[in-house]
Amino acid sequence: MIEALSHADCVCGSRITTRRSGDNWIRIVSSRIANWVRNKLSGETISDAGCTYRVFKRECIANVKFFNGAHRFLPTLIKLEGFRVIEIPVSTNPRLSGTSHYGVWNRLLKSFRDLLAIRWMKSRALRYEIAESLNCL
Repeated sequence: MIEALSHADCVCGSRITTRRSGDNWIRIVSSRIANWVRNKLSGETISDAGCTYRVFKRECIANVKFFNGAHRFLPTLIKLEGFRVIEIPVSTNPRLSGTSHYGVWNRLLKSFRDLLAIRWMKSRALRYEIAESLNCL
């Protein structure tokens, strides 16, 4: 992922190609539906927003507006700041112990509400560039 960072400002992992190993069908289907809805409503093309494997340059998050749940939309928030985001395939290891507390129902309403906020932010974003910056203290 670090090597891919030379081609973009943020590199996000995508488990799409390795998803079938270790995940049950409910998790796979719900992930695909969630990514499809997220992309439709946000105008994005992120294939696996649930994958938290990410590397990015420090300046990518300097002005990001964080909120509870922002991690689900970090690639979009970074793009809103004008940075380039790419995805690369990653593989994950199967869980060796414990159980996941991540489920369809305990994330559905929170994620959808956050998605509407992201959609609103994108529609209201000001698109301008600063021509010159003065370092006055």
